[in-house]
Amino acid sequence: MGTLKNQIYNALFSDIINGVYPPDTILTEKFLIEKYGVSRAPIREALTQLIGTHILASIPRQGYKIIQPSAHKLLEITKFRSALECSFLENYCMYIDEASIKELKNICMGHTNCPDNDFIVRWNYNCQFHLKLFSFYGNHYAYKLLEDAMNIQTICFVQRKHYSRTSLHMVLIDYLERGEIEMAVNILKADIENLMIPDIVPIPINKDKKEDMS
Repeated sequence: MGTLKNQIYNALFSDIINGVYPPDTILTEKFLIEKYGVSRAPIREALTQLIGTHILASIPRQGYKIIQPSAHKLLEITKFRSALECSFLENYCMYIDEASIKELKNICMGHTNCPDNDFIVRWNYNCQFHLKLFSFYGNHYAYKLLEDAMNIQTICFVQRKHYSRTSLHMVLIDYLERGEIEMAVNILKADIENLMIPDIVPIPINKDKKEDMS
């Protein structure tokens, strides 16, 4: 069940990424205490955690505002993730065993069964895959950095309904099973850096308009 602080954190974080609060909303402790029906202590603890992960910013004498990352910051985060995750896979791939591969495959199966238009769940499966893969290396400090980076990306990509491409995950697993680590690293790099490519929105064709080809 988790601590009360963790419950409040998860509920508030869920509301933020689901767009419950407009970007310019100023959250106050009083409002959150009344909403969640708890004392001030767990609210403050959850807010402190959200500030520490760069989800909220404290506005003196006003409250807390949701941070909307700039395009430049998102690019920096993506490049950071690429360098971090690829380096660890290349150097610590020996910790990935058959049981690890099975866990990754289970996450991929869950994603496959998810509706295409459920952006939040699809992005969450994407995060689960990358965090699970990284967890096998046993470096808790680096894991926390990756988790914080993906939390910031979550706010942006879920609110913008960014389509999380995860077709490369099974390809990555295939190379890991074959022991082709160099190719696995290349696939992981491509998967992460796909986030720097804007989604292509199909342009509807107006059937009533005929183009003069003469």
